[in-house]
Amino acid sequence: MDGIGATHIDHIVISSSDAAVVADTFRRNLGIEIKRTMTRPGTGAQLAFAKLQEIILEFAGPPAPKPGDEVKARLWGIVLAVRDIRAAVERLRSLGYDVGDPKPAVQPGALIATIKSGTHGVPFALIQYGTPPATPGAAT
Repeated sequence: MDGIGATHIDHIVISSSDAAVVADTFRRNLGIEIKRTMTRPGTGAQLAFAKLQEIILEFAGPPAPKPGDEVKARLWGIVLAVRDIRAAVERLRSLGYDVGDPKPAVQPGALIATIKSGTHGVPFALIQYGTPPATPGAAT
């Protein structure tokens, strides 16, 4: 994904049937500290966040685990930080990728866009923190 202005891996999302159990397993096995937990507004999804060196681990699960279900987890996605999300989306679309429009992220003031195709089964998203640069010629 050359030429999209990616600066680093921002976070990795691990989806599971029980975010709290999976986050606690990572905490115990890797010695990481769960820094924040929250309920995603609108969906009720349960989220937990930890840092592994400079990368944020986001554990995501349904509003409530189903009693008796085996806890399963999978890589849901890798999120790359970019300098200009609109330019990155345009560049990827010009290369033939199906990319969603930027939308507000859980992180205050951030925008996120999901890359929906061409990643060989590894989900990717882009995130930009702060105000995106103005698009030349756009009304402000």
